[in-house]
Amino acid sequence: MPLERLQANFANQGLKMLRGVGVLWLGQIVTKGVGLAAFAYLARKLGTEEYGAVEYAMGLATFAALAIDGGLGSVGVRRLAQGERSPEKLAAVLPAAQFCIAAIVAPGMVLFAWLFANDARAVTLVAFVSISTLLLPLKQDWLFQALGKVGHIVVGQTLRGVAFAAGVMLAVSGSADLDLVGVMELASVAAAALYLIAIQRRSIAPIRMDFAWRDMLDLGREGAAVGAAAVVWALIQYAPLMMIAKMAGMADTAYFGAAHRLGVSLVTFSWIYHFNFYPAIAQRMIGDPESMAELTRASFRAAAWGGIGLALTLTLAAEPLLALLFGENLRPAAPAFGVLVWTFPITLLSGHARWLLVAARRAQDMLVAQLAGCVTAVVACALLIGSFGTVGAAAAMVLACLTIWAAAQALVTIRVRAAPFAACVLPTALAIGILASAKWLALDPWIASVSGLAAYCALAPLLDRALVRDIICVIKAKSLVVPDPGLV
Repeated sequence: MPLERLQANFANQGLKMLRGVGVLWLGQIVTKGVGLAAFAYLARKLGTEEYGAVEYAMGLATFAALAIDGGLGSVGVRRLAQGERSPEKLAAVLPAAQFCIAAIVAPGMVLFAWLFANDARAVTLVAFVSISTLLLPLKQDWLFQALGKVGHIVVGQTLRGVAFAAGVMLAVSGSADLDLVGVMELASVAAAALYLIAIQRRSIAPIRMDFAWRDMLDLGREGAAVGAAAVVWALIQYAPLMMIAKMAGMADTAYFGAAHRLGVSLVTFSWIYHFNFYPAIAQRMIGDPESMAELTRASFRAAAWGGIGLALTLTLAAEPLLALLFGENLRPAAPAFGVLVWTFPITLLSGHARWLLVAARRAQDMLVAQLAGCVTAVVACALLIGSFGTVGAAAAMVLACLTIWAAAQALVTIRVRAAPFAACVLPTALAIGILASAKWLALDPWIASVSGLAAYCALAPLLDRALVRDIICVIKAKSLVVPDPGLV
C-alpha cells in the first residue's frame, strides 16, 4: 500500500476515534452534571442521615458494578475485535457469566450493609439498589464499544442519568420518601438496559443468555487480572465511605459522601486525560523513546500546574461551594472536600508513571502499586477516622493516592526508565504559599479563590519558563492515528 494511502487510512481512523472520544467526553460531562443536580436536590430534600444512607447505598452499588463486570467486558472487546468469537456467541455467554456474578453480589450487598452500616434505613435502601445490579449484565456497553457504536453507550448513560434525576425530583419530597430513591435507581438502570437491548436486538445480535460453563470459566480466567485491578481501584475510592459509616454514623457519611462525589468526578476526568494521551506515549515508546521521554516530561509539567491550580482554587472556595451545591446542611463537608480535592492532581500526575507501565506491558506492576494504595487506604482509615472523622477519611484517600504514585514511580524507574517528578515542586510550593496567605489575611472564600487563581496563573509562567513551551508540546502531540512517516 502506498505511504500516502496508508496515512490517509490512519487519518480516517483517527477522525473516527477522535469523534468517539469527543462523544464520550460530552457524555461524561452531561452525565456528571445531571447526576450532581440529582444529588444536590436529594441533599436539600432529605435529612442529613438519610442523605448519608443514599451516598452509602450508591457507593456500594458502584463498587458492585465493577465487581459484576469482573474484567469480562475488556475480554469481550478484545475477542470480538480480534475475531476470536462472533458477536452472537459473545453477546450470549458473557452476560450469562456476569449474571452469575451478580446473583452472588446482589445479596452480598444487603448482607454487607446489614453487618456494617449500623442503620436500618441504609440497609433497606441497599436492598432496593441491589435489585438494579441484577440488570447490569443486560446493559452490554462492551459490545457497543467493540463495534465502535459509542454513541449508543452515551445515550444509555444519559438516559439513565436523566431518568434517575427526573424520578427523584418528581417522587422524593422529604425523608419519608427515602426508599423511592432506590426505586428510581432501579427504574433508571432498567431504562438504560431496555434501550441498549432494543438496539442490540435490532442491529447486532439476538437477546439471550448461554450458560456454557466452560466458555464462562475461560472468560473469567482471562478477565481475572483486569477485574482485580478494577476492584482494587474501587476499594481505594469507596472503602473510606464504607468505613466512615461503620465508625462515625450516617451524618458523617453524608458530609464525606458529598465531598467524595465531587472528588471522584474530578478523578474521572484525570482518567479521560490519560486515555487520550496514552496512544502518543505507546507509539513513541517503541519508535522513539527519547521523544516519549520529552513528551512525558512536557505533559507532567502541564498537568502539575493545571491540576494543582484547580485543586488550589477549589480548596479556597470549598465552604461556600459545598453549601451552594448541596445546601447549608452539608456545609460541614467543606473541610473534607478541601483535603479530598487533592486526590485529583495526585492521580493526574501519578497517571504518567502508571500508563508508562501499561505501555511497557507491565500492567501487573500497576496492580502492585494499586494494591499498596488499597492497603494504605484501609489502614489509614482505621487510624484516622476515629480521631478526625471526615477529614481523616479524606486524608486516608490522599495518602492512598500518594502511595500508588510512589510505588508506580519506583516500579517504572526499575522496569522502564525514570519518570518525571521535579516539575511538581514549584506549583506545589506556590499553592502552599497562596493557601497560607489567604488564611493569614482571613479573606472571604470567594475572593480568596479568585485572587488566588489569578496570582497562581500570573506567576506560573514567570516561575517556570518551560511551562508555555511544554503546554504547546502537549497540544501538538501526535498519536498512533497519524503515524510519523518513518514509523510506517
